[in-house]
Amino acid sequence: MNFRRPFLILIILFVCLPAAAESLREYHQRQCVDGKVESCKRAEAMLEGEQHAERIVELGDDFALKLDRSTLEEENKPALLEAYPLVLDDYFKLELEKGIKNTLSNDVMELCAEHFHNHWRNRKLWWPTDEAGKPDWSTIYYYIVEHYYGYCVRSIL
Repeated sequence: MNFRRPFLILIILFVCLPAAAESLREYHQRQCVDGKVESCKRAEAMLEGEQHAERIVELGDDFALKLDRSTLEEENKPALLEAYPLVLDDYFKLELEKGIKNTLSNDVMELCAEHFHNHWRNRKLWWPTDEAGKPDWSTIYYYIVEHYYGYCVRSIL
């Protein structure tokens, strides 16, 4: 009987106490306040990355609004091979003022576009769609930019 009481108290505390969670950036910001210089650098880089991701979402929303769907959709499927260079041209044109530019040759870009197309259309057999079941070009834009940095640039390095 004596062992049940502490066990019950622990269970009650575990259930009743609010969960405290922080992101990795918040952790590094807290460490930065405590004087850890490396954490300051990491927190700043993470914040810049978050802001860049938010910017890409905005650019994707704008791209989706001005897109002529008839040129990039075939039977309600996204023409990802054709969309890849258009998205990246749009992205780099808008980000040039920030010094962000394409560092890959056209040949490599074509291979990246083929890889992206094959991954989504032939391997996954699905792609982001909106509520109406049509390709969600805002999300596709984000995924193309992410693929450029996450796969293409890293594969070349």
